[in-house]
Amino acid sequence: MQALRSWAHQNWPRHRQKAMYVVVGGWNSFVAYGCFFVLYYLLNERLPPSVILTIAYALASVNGYLTFRFLVFTPVRHPVVEYLRYQAVYLPIQALNLVALPLAMTYTNLSAYIVQALLAPFAVVAAYLGNKYFTFRKQTTA
Repeated sequence: MQALRSWAHQNWPRHRQKAMYVVVGGWNSFVAYGCFFVLYYLLNERLPPSVILTIAYALASVNGYLTFRFLVFTPVRHPVVEYLRYQAVYLPIQALNLVALPLAMTYTNLSAYIVQALLAPFAVVAAYLGNKYFTFRKQTTA
């Protein structure tokens, strides 16, 4: 047990961001999917899936930005600038989702819940890369 503790203490700084991204990203995915699930359940007879997806995104993106900013990545810019950069990463993912969800529901027998679950791994990987290398990238002095 001591050897494991020693290894973790020595390697935590190097792998902290990735480990925290997995934990916080899991939470954020749960919140985002939960928002969609509840809203779709409540509103699917009154609103199209794309509108429900947009409302869920608006709710979940605030949670996602705040948890990534304060728990995973070190804030390096003004919060408004970082939030706009965060949206620059997530809006293309959201746009793809807004196209994929109705297409998948039209041309397959999959429910909206399953389609969203299948799209999630792509979104997680794309978002990690965008957040790490764009949104929360450390500023370089030249």
